[in-house]
Amino acid sequence: MSDATARPRTVSPRRPARQQARARRSDATRAALLHSASRLIRELGMQGASIDRIAADAGYTKGAFYAHFASKEDMFLAVLDEHFAAEAARLDAVLVGAGDPAQEARSAAEGFLANVDADPDWRGLYQEFAMHATREEPFRVELVARQRGLRERMAASFARWAADLGVAPPVAPAEVAAMAFFMADGFLLDRLVDPELDGALYGRMFEVFMRGLIAMTEARDRDGDPHPA
Repeated sequence: MSDATARPRTVSPRRPARQQARARRSDATRAALLHSASRLIRELGMQGASIDRIAADAGYTKGAFYAHFASKEDMFLAVLDEHFAAEAARLDAVLVGAGDPAQEARSAAEGFLANVDADPDWRGLYQEFAMHATREEPFRVELVARQRGLRERMAASFARWAADLGVAPPVAPAEVAAMAFFMADGFLLDRLVDPELDGALYGRMFEVFMRGLIAMTEARDRDGDPHPA
């Protein structure tokens, strides 16, 4: 049979199905490893949560671990990436620029805390990451890069929010993002030490912060002073 009359080759439908099944198994393995890592780090600390322990707890071999992560630090950073990406997306979605901006800011802060409380391991896990960064310089560099990346995304959300509200904030969005980030860090650290700390306080704190920015904006617009006292 000549090339001109040869039947076209067909792709077996089984191959994409098998590939999808492998992808699902891979995702499930990765998720199980991350779940075990998060819990064991909280229980045993960064040093105690060895690769062997994490893999065994998840029901897999060390080989399965290395099929998904280059190192234990690589896994830690993957956990950070997922949490930071989710929070950046959530913040951008809730700042809609409708109604009272101070109340909207408070709702955004309360939503952040609700998300943190929905994952009881996250607060302690993040503090473990921070402590590990003080001892391991390469990990510290990676952690700082991710913190800065999150603040950049927060700043973009704040800038877009201000534009939606039709205001020019008296403080650069990057500084607003940094302040919000540091307030969250400090509050979560204290709440880790004192679990009875009232979570509603964080929402009120952020509302007060936002009302201060609004007052600065109004003073600037009234007095024509770009840097009101």
